[in-house]
Amino acid sequence: MCQPDYTEVHWDLHRERLGLCFCPGEKFPTGKGGDDLPNQCTPNPCDKEGAQLCQDLMGNFFCLCRAGWGGRLCDQDVDECGQQNGGCNQVCHNKPGSFYCACHSGFALAPDGRTCQDIDECADPDACGQTRCRNLPGSYSCLCDEGYVYSFQEKACQDVDECWQGRCEQICVNTPGSYTCHCNGRGGLKLSPDMDTCEDILPCVPFSVAKSVKSLYLGRMFSGTPVIRLRFKRLQPTRLVAEFDFRTFDPEGVLFFAGGRQDSTWVVLGLRDGRLELQLRYSGVGRVTSSGPVINHGAWQTISVEELEGNLVIKVNRDAVMKIAVAGELFQLHRGLYHLNLTVGGIPFQEKDLVQPINPRLDGCLRSWNWLNGEDSTIQETVKANSKMQCFSVAERGSFFPGSGFAFYSLSYARTAPGAGTETAWEIEVVARLRPAADTGVLLALVGEDHAVPLSVVLVDYHSTKKLKKQLVVLAVEDVALALMEIKVCDGQEHVVTVSLKDGKATLEVDGTKGQSEVGAALLQERLATLERHLQGSVLTFVGGLPDVPVTSAPVTAFYRGCMTLEVNGRPLDLDEAAYKHSDITSHSCPPVELAAP
Repeated sequence: MCQPDYTEVHWDLHRERLGLCFCPGEKFPTGKGGDDLPNQCTPNPCDKEGAQLCQDLMGNFFCLCRAGWGGRLCDQDVDECGQQNGGCNQVCHNKPGSFYCACHSGFALAPDGRTCQDIDECADPDACGQTRCRNLPGSYSCLCDEGYVYSFQEKACQDVDECWQGRCEQICVNTPGSYTCHCNGRGGLKLSPDMDTCEDILPCVPFSVAKSVKSLYLGRMFSGTPVIRLRFKRLQPTRLVAEFDFRTFDPEGVLFFAGGRQDSTWVVLGLRDGRLELQLRYSGVGRVTSSGPVINHGAWQTISVEELEGNLVIKVNRDAVMKIAVAGELFQLHRGLYHLNLTVGGIPFQEKDLVQPINPRLDGCLRSWNWLNGEDSTIQETVKANSKMQCFSVAERGSFFPGSGFAFYSLSYARTAPGAGTETAWEIEVVARLRPAADTGVLLALVGEDHAVPLSVVLVDYHSTKKLKKQLVVLAVEDVALALMEIKVCDGQEHVVTVSLKDGKATLEVDGTKGQSEVGAALLQERLATLERHLQGSVLTFVGGLPDVPVTSAPVTAFYRGCMTLEVNGRPLDLDEAAYKHSDITSHSCPPVELAAP
């Protein structure tokens, strides 16, 4: 058998694969003789597209395929992408007889036709408009600050309305790039630590608010009307005898009235500048006498008034301090009986009809009382059944706000500018001494027309812009915080908050440390101008809370809880002189902080 000459022609390799072996010049044997065999490549059996040529093999043929084709007739496409992705870096596309590489969006094909390279879209200055552009593998991102989302249509960052997303449990206010949630402070709620939901305002400092059932509180009726009214009837004239223990820090008010009608004989025992004062009217003549020691120091003392031989004798701790002649009878004859009206903690007529007008409201406390030899025992049962008529067992100087009411005044903040004649300016100087029981509440606020709140000084337990829980004092004009300062609300100690707004400046201090400004110079002047416009109209000064205003009108609308005294423009605010005061607020007494158990 001959050996094939592999140097002859390249297709001899294919012959061997087909098992055809013959020597050069040798003819393939046939039954009839090789010269009679037809050319197997005529007509050409190979696929015209896939075959490069056809070789006649003397009774057979061989199709030489082009690259990308296979099969005996070269009519079958070879899928190059099936092997190692055709060598493509990302995408391989097969096609009849060939293939090509492609890239994902954001990539471009390298000159080698196989590798994909990232396209830097940020190289186009118009890719993101005026916003920042960040290139990403195969893409890019237009960056916006938190609270904004990019609009490809507008090619700008647009505010996200978080309120539309229902972020807040109660009231939501959308702001550029952010939002704030508000809770019904007047309903006793504040923001929870998540700054979206609401929770109860709970005391963080316990006050000793226990009351004594054997005491009578004289300041319950802000109207100045008496807390107790008694009427005595006798068959014959009887002398006036009254004795009681008394405690107060209040410098002025009425202890009791005894007598007949306004135009008859009567006496009023009161307090003015901390000393006892007796007003007496008889036969159309009025007298006023004041004497004795200052007794509004908060300690118990025994007061007695006794009618002896035409004189009224007033004693303090058994020492006589006043003796006044009384020409008329306090008991008045009517239908055969002698009558005496006795009212405690107020008078039965207007204070302007007194011999000398006095503010009848008195934050004081009585105990161990004896009116006309103890014939008034029903008072004790009445007091025992009503805790609002009882005094704190222990009291200190100050005003107590229980977290359920407010007081308000009609004050003027105008001042005459030095050297300006009749030209007026304005100033607001506030000094608050407080011992809070809770971390949220209104200390002082101005309320104008349409329930606007042009100024507020409040306690909050969060930073509204930083969304952080933190105990703060905030000074605000409407809903814009001008300044804030941290305060240790729950330490049980007294803190001093000082506020000053005048001459284009606004400052806030807590315990002598200046607070942080929250606005720039331009916004500060705009806010102060807003405040000045409100001051030119009608404003009321609220203490300890706000009326029913929108919860968004101030940083906080909750009632203050704790002790507090206030000075406004150098004048101490006496709650007995307010235009209105909630009856639960005590104007001159405050319970002490409960001491922790050892």
